[in-house]
Amino acid sequence: MLSVVTPLILSTVAVPSNTSNSQQIPTPITRVLPADTPLVGFINTSSKDWQSLGQFELFKKAFNAAGKFFPAEMGFNYERDIKSWLGDRVTVAFLPATSTKSASVDTNFLILAPVEDEKQLQMFVDKLRSDKRRKSTERDYKGIKILEWKPPQSTPTPQKQPTSSNLQLKAVDSKPKLPEALPNPPKIPNPPKPSDIKRQQGLAIAFLPGYIATANTAKPLEQLINIPRGTKTLAQNPHFQKTSQHPQFNQALFALYEDPNTFLPLALAIAKEQKSLFPLPNTAFDLEQVKQYSALNGLVWMQPKGLRLQINAYRRTPQPKTNILTPDSGQLLTRIPAPAYSTLSGRNIYQQWQMLVTAFNSNPQFKDGLAKFNTYVRSITGLDVDKDILSWMNGEYAFFTYPTKQGLLTSELKIGIGLYVQTSDRPSAETMLNKLNDSIKSIFSGALAITNRDIDNISTTSWEFGTQSVFAYSWVDDKTLLVSTGLGAMRELLPQPQRQLPKDYNFVTATNSFSRPNQGYFYINMGSSLSWIYSFLPHTSDPSIQTFKKVIGTVYSFSSTSNISSKQEQYDGLIVLAPVRK
Repeated sequence: MLSVVTPLILSTVAVPSNTSNSQQIPTPITRVLPADTPLVGFINTSSKDWQSLGQFELFKKAFNAAGKFFPAEMGFNYERDIKSWLGDRVTVAFLPATSTKSASVDTNFLILAPVEDEKQLQMFVDKLRSDKRRKSTERDYKGIKILEWKPPQSTPTPQKQPTSSNLQLKAVDSKPKLPEALPNPPKIPNPPKPSDIKRQQGLAIAFLPGYIATANTAKPLEQLINIPRGTKTLAQNPHFQKTSQHPQFNQALFALYEDPNTFLPLALAIAKEQKSLFPLPNTAFDLEQVKQYSALNGLVWMQPKGLRLQINAYRRTPQPKTNILTPDSGQLLTRIPAPAYSTLSGRNIYQQWQMLVTAFNSNPQFKDGLAKFNTYVRSITGLDVDKDILSWMNGEYAFFTYPTKQGLLTSELKIGIGLYVQTSDRPSAETMLNKLNDSIKSIFSGALAITNRDIDNISTTSWEFGTQSVFAYSWVDDKTLLVSTGLGAMRELLPQPQRQLPKDYNFVTATNSFSRPNQGYFYINMGSSLSWIYSFLPHTSDPSIQTFKKVIGTVYSFSSTSNISSKQEQYDGLIVLAPVRK
């Protein structure tokens, strides 16, 4: 979709019906769009807000890069031609479909931009219209002037034409064979396929009081103009008000509101109509599951250490408490070493698995794949994934990777993998582990030894091929099981790691702005992870590789968490960025 949206945003122009020196205060966009608008996005174009991102190395050239989006042949410059008249917030929206049979980007998508200086806008419009390669037409529609550029005639990819050699008679000998004496028939070019025709966009623009509106065609502009006075507006929609009243809405660089019950059918209709742009499978979404949500929103804003992302999903009917995950206390984080490459923590793997199975069962392909996975695991281990392996995992958990020179993955990878799982049903866990030990010994026919070892007075079970321990597990307390990649890796975790993750500066910076309690964390330490990845790559002086390393190296970490209540699901993410190098 970006290939469609970006050119439209940067081509946001219009012709006012009467240019005036006085600037009229425009009606807020949310009082122009109808209440049942399926999707609307807001792009902050305030110079002040974007320039504040210049404190981060990744964004110090953001404004210069913006101009590169314009095709060179158009001769546009953002600072000179657009910034001079553009207001502080551009809005993109999909209007309600009048019919899903005719839904498309051309008929439902538009962009609205506030105008701060109509004289500067007029100069830009004049420049645009001076391009003789594409002729514009101007008309009045219910008192609003609309300019329109029709898309150029689409031409098929040239087909190889028959040459004169195809039509020449073959030479014959004294005893001609009639079939060989006939000329080869000329090759008739096949009719062009839809994929052989390059789809080119048109452009329509309209001037509204205080705004310009743009689209691929005039149809969505006319639909907007046709909205009767007194129609309930988006600003009056209580579901949208949860977005507009968000504490960060006015400061957000990007904000998005969606009514999934109207937008998803519209999106599927558009995908069906324009498969080349939106290649979605027919079973990609379950509309019945979507109906439980009344609205979705997402916002991106700047924090002192980087960029913050938040996504909210609001339920139509509150969920029963039995279906809500209990928040994670974070107890297991103190057992994870720092610096860890990555961490994923949470609570109740079994309940999350049940939620995943419910979602998969609504899709025949996913359901079949899940059944095959269960059958495969049972054939190898004799264990049922649901009943034997996961049913006892009802406490907190933490999966992590960390640097180590010991264990299974140390000769080349120098990485350890660990998993803590808490349970209220240790006997079931012990039964599963015993069955797994028996299955593994049977598979390797005596080549694998399963022995008990001691690490700082903590009994540890180890799977060993000769002197190499490849897998180990231990109960660190009555309810917490630790699994890792061998005894060597386990020794760095027991009884406690020397440096604990919650005391690590990078982890604290990545997570201290998140609300607590929460459902756990996903965390990647980009510095240590990239160093680990680069250790496997050959040295190169390729400028593009070096540039990529410099750019990706400005990202210190990525972290996320979630909070789930009976009425709302909230997902937060934070990208911690390096400050500008001085």
